Amino acid sequence: MPGRELTVGLKFHMNEPVKRYTIKDIARESGVSLSTVSLVFNDNPRISQATRAKVLQTIERLGYQPNRMARALAWKHTRTIAVLVPQLRRTFADVYFGEIVSGIYDRASKLGYKILLEVSRAEFIEQKQYFQLYDQKFIDGILFVGANSRHRFVAELADGTRPFLLVNNYSKEYDLNYVVSNYRYGAWQATQHLLRLGHRVLGFIAGGLAEIQTSQDILAAFKEALAEQNVSFRADLVADGWLTEEGGMKAAEELVKRDADMTAIFALNDKMALGAMKKLSEMGLRVPQDIAVVGFDDIPQASYAIPGLTTVHQPLYDIGKLACERIIDLIHKKVERVQEVLPIYLVTRESCGAGAKRPSAPTPATP
Repeated sequence: MPGRELTVGLKFHMNEPVKRYTIKDIARESGVSLSTVSLVFNDNPRISQATRAKVLQTIERLGYQPNRMARALAWKHTRTIAVLVPQLRRTFADVYFGEIVSGIYDRASKLGYKILLEVSRAEFIEQKQYFQLYDQKFIDGILFVGANSRHRFVAELADGTRPFLLVNNYSKEYDLNYVVSNYRYGAWQATQHLLRLGHRVLGFIAGGLAEIQTSQDILAAFKEALAEQNVSFRADLVADGWLTEEGGMKAAEELVKRDADMTAIFALNDKMALGAMKKLSEMGLRVPQDIAVVGFDDIPQASYAIPGLTTVHQPLYDIGKLACERIIDLIHKKVERVQEVLPIYLVTRESCGAGAKRPSAPTPATP
């Protein structure tokens, strides 16, 4: 607020007194008025980008960080966003989460926000710590990456009173904000690609079907694409790969044992697809000459695999950036709802060659 001084000591050297900076210091060093600094703190649209950048650079240079509670009361916002992820083994080492979180972090930094990483542990949910983050002024909003139907607590955030957004997933059960890829179209493209190459006995490596909406969307599109070409969907050729490389290996082995005439595998993510390719090679089967493989996500490893993995490209980093922008829009009430679907596309590499063994004519669908 103009004229109100919120102070904190930050910069000091050995044997020197602590320097305490105030909003007046920020204004003087930036060459602007106190009211301008206040407007910058509150993201007022009246302030030009050049002036905003100059003030923010001064804040960064001086290391000015007022008390969290005082800042929230005076500026109305904490300028901190929580990024919530599921409790998985080595979540932050996973390339899927890493790409999205990197996009969130980079965009947040550009917009003058910090991020707080949280894991949806049992105690986090049972003790309703997500409400505490809001109510104790730690954060302005939450981005949830990797939510699934087991996270039923999100229903408590569906009323819109606290800014909340699902990243690259959505819920049919609750009316939540989200930014998500067009999973159905991506899966349809990948399946049509295999069918155009002449494959008629297709295996499917699943993951998270019971609890992840986008996984369900991929399988639904797979079935639709088969039906459009009068090719039977084989429930016996669906194996769960648990969304991991190891799971993909086990699933590929199961599928080959179930039907030796299978000529193609669609894996619900790249990690399972790469695991499948490794297991097929160990079994003496060539990709794509004996069995074609297609994945989903287009993680960096997909292009370095031998053969290169045909996969559906998701702009994971850009999804993170957009999700960050949209949660900030919700925080500042520039929008009331966010429900955006991003386009994705098939990347054709060597793992889906046309030379695989296959029937000479399409197999008609069963009634």
